[in-house]
Amino acid sequence: MVIHIYNDILDEIKPSDTQRKNMLDFSNKLMDIITSYASSQGINITCHLVGSMAKKTSLVNKADIDIFMAFSLDCPPEDLKKYGLEFGRHAIETMNAKSQLRFASHPYITGLFDDYEVDFVPCYKISDASQLRSAVDRTILHTEYIQSHMSDSEADEVLLLKKFMSSVNTYGANYKVSGFSGYLCELLILRYKSFDNVIREAATNWSEGVEIDLENYGTCGNYSDPMIVIDPTDANRNVAAALTIDKFSEFIIAARNYLDNPSREYFSKHIINTSKDELSNAFIERGTSTYVLKCQLEHLPTDVIYPQINKTTNSLERVSRGYDFSVIGTRYYMDDNDVMYIIIEYETSSLSNIKIHNGPRIDDVKNSNNFKNKYPDSYIHKNRLQTIKNRKYSDVMCMLRSILKKENMSILKLGKNVKESLIDNYEIYSIHEFIKKEEDLDEVYLYLHPTYELSR
Repeated sequence: MVIHIYNDILDEIKPSDTQRKNMLDFSNKLMDIITSYASSQGINITCHLVGSMAKKTSLVNKADIDIFMAFSLDCPPEDLKKYGLEFGRHAIETMNAKSQLRFASHPYITGLFDDYEVDFVPCYKISDASQLRSAVDRTILHTEYIQSHMSDSEADEVLLLKKFMSSVNTYGANYKVSGFSGYLCELLILRYKSFDNVIREAATNWSEGVEIDLENYGTCGNYSDPMIVIDPTDANRNVAAALTIDKFSEFIIAARNYLDNPSREYFSKHIINTSKDELSNAFIERGTSTYVLKCQLEHLPTDVIYPQINKTTNSLERVSRGYDFSVIGTRYYMDDNDVMYIIIEYETSSLSNIKIHNGPRIDDVKNSNNFKNKYPDSYIHKNRLQTIKNRKYSDVMCMLRSILKKENMSILKLGKNVKESLIDNYEIYSIHEFIKKEEDLDEVYLYLHPTYELSR
């Protein structure tokens, strides 16, 4: 794609100079409020603007503000937590904004201002990774490293890469996506110098276990992840540890597709245009039986609740297979109102009432005698004993409703918070009932077309 097209895209995705100045001015004001208040309390801290905004790699309308309050290493952890929340809350209240308590490696507070969302995070001021007390302590080092190594033109290349990854759903290291983090994108540009080079390398040279070690620490051999990118500020950390093999592979295929047909569509979010009838008919044509489990959950951070939903989905699939129901595929998601949806597609919704139960070989005297005693109606088939058993469940819906009863849930491995919600209330729909009832069906479409974001 010619350079001027990239420039046009940057005009759309890059904050303007005015927007950036306003954010920096606002950030500085908040940091001045905090340092002044901390000083009045006899506490010595330094405030740092970190994250993509500080590194000039924030996308327009995605530029939330991260302010880290760095305490000295001799500050007790309980004081760091206490004063971190107090100082952040003071800044928020001074500006007449709302606050939310959130959690990472320790509690922090978020300010909900008219134009911005600001995280106020306490951390320790460290000079290198050997002094690390918690994961958030690295963040200042990351920001300083990128600021000292990345040019403004390379920062623009990061924006193109982030936007591309967002459009093909591989951007974000949170559990919901398990893709490429912002810091990982920045390191990829430092390694390959441009968006185009990253795309070409991914499309032609990347394979599972690709290694990047910008500072030549020589520690790549310590890891066996799909991608290994050693943190320039910590020789013993793989920045790509959260990247799953699925998202790594999806990005490679998306890069190949883009090289085959460069298009601006890869830098925009597609709107799915389909009708309820089209979706329903697509499932009819598959000839399968698909169900949707729906449940209201309590509000929790996505990195807390999504692993629990994943665990629940995997458990439902495992138990279904244990009762001989063949599962073709699953998908799960949560909407903005904390409602969980689990889609399970079965090859068929019903089975015969009976099944063949294989016993031991007849030359296994002890076990064949035990089997015969346990199943008097058993018979010989070739060189082993068999018997006919009645299935516990011959219908999928009956099976699902039974195992989701409180007294039967022990058969499932459920996330704690998901289990508590399922006990109180849940709904199960056939896919056709669900399509008829619901309005937002993008996730159902994406279940049918899992390569949609990659094909463009």
